[in-house]
Amino acid sequence: MSGDDDGLRDFVTSRLPHLRRTAFLMCGDWELATELTEACLARVVADTRRGAVADPDVYAYADLMEACRRRNRRREHVFVASAGAEGVEAESILLLDALHKLAPRCRAVLVLRHWDGFDVDAVGAMLDLDDERVAAYERAGLAALEQLLTDSEAALAG
Repeated sequence: MSGDDDGLRDFVTSRLPHLRRTAFLMCGDWELATELTEACLARVVADTRRGAVADPDVYAYADLMEACRRRNRRREHVFVASAGAEGVEAESILLLDALHKLAPRCRAVLVLRHWDGFDVDAVGAMLDLDDERVAAYERAGLAALEQLLTDSEAALAG
């Protein structure tokens, strides 16, 4: 096996859990997240071997975001989690539910920025947006998320 294949194997192994979590945050379904992540990583490997990938991270996250966008267009997903599920805090369920009520671009920006820790430039490259649009989606997403969480807390208290 060549050094390039070893590097690809290391890339896939190290990124798989992070990409799968990102896919879950975008689609709300672990099974679908696994499917989308595996397909994405297969494309990264194939395209890297052909020399078509300059930055595997940007390529992988951009491909995953596009796959999630296409998938969400085909069917509506309703996030459902049982409040008594072991290892799942009520706050996490409320946050995931609120996240899935956001517009897809706002959700993508928030997931990439706040869960995955990418900077504005990287998110812009992944979503094909300029820095101003990334910042605008981030502001709108955070404001909407805050309102949704406030509404959820008020509904639970009332």
